[in-house]
Amino acid sequence: MKKPIILITAGRVPQAASLGEEQSVKTGCDTDYTDSVVRSGGAPLILPCVTDKEAIRAAVEACDGIVLTGGGDVVSLHYGEEPHEMSKYQDPVRDEAEFEVTRLALQKELPILAICRGMQVLNVVCGGTLIQDIPAQVPDSVKHYSQGMHTVLLHHIEIESGSLMERVVGSNTMAINSWHHQAVKDVGEGLTINSRARDGVAEGLESSEGKPILAVQFHPEECAAAYPQFQTFFDWIVREAGGKGNGASNGRIHAEPSSLPQVAALTPR
Repeated sequence: MKKPIILITAGRVPQAASLGEEQSVKTGCDTDYTDSVVRSGGAPLILPCVTDKEAIRAAVEACDGIVLTGGGDVVSLHYGEEPHEMSKYQDPVRDEAEFEVTRLALQKELPILAICRGMQVLNVVCGGTLIQDIPAQVPDSVKHYSQGMHTVLLHHIEIESGSLMERVVGSNTMAINSWHHQAVKDVGEGLTINSRARDGVAEGLESSEGKPILAVQFHPEECAAAYPQFQTFFDWIVREAGGKGNGASNGRIHAEPSSLPQVAALTPR
């Protein structure tokens, strides 16, 4: 039986260079993502951080599901705001690449698992906005950015009854790890919040129309090997990808214009 192919997006990391030497930039993702997909029976395919739309389209057409990975902040101009003083690690090239992956995946109705930054990318592509710095903009917030070991479970979330999230987790509450200072503010079109921290910050999104979309603000890949409840997120997307094959469209991506909000390109040419 063919293993479902799960496309995993990648970021870019500039490498340190000595004075006078040319600095190189590497693209990739943490092995926790690929290991989690393999444990659930999927075949991971890492998409390098590229902006060639035809290359991205070919990669998306070859896969059965998408994992949008964690990383730095989305450039705030994409959702119509000037940057907060605490915004950091923006990469307009990565934004452009992942926006295109997300648009195509939504158009094709591929299963999407969006993690941390990936949840924010999904929300912005669907026309939503972000809280740019939780400590500065959410009064009496809980701690959302851990300085502990990567498997520490930092705070609890409350999960909406009857949600996809509740069905995946099998509970209406869970303790999670946390590595973010931004969060969803205005929810994008076609999405709904499925879980919140006890300070009201959104910790998950899913489709309001029953489509195979699940987004979490925490990092299940980092805890999946130690805590089985986090592996269930990857079990879900591999199962969905195996059942959907090439998505609801069952074929190539349609060429008609997307109805999603258009986000201006901010990458240099």
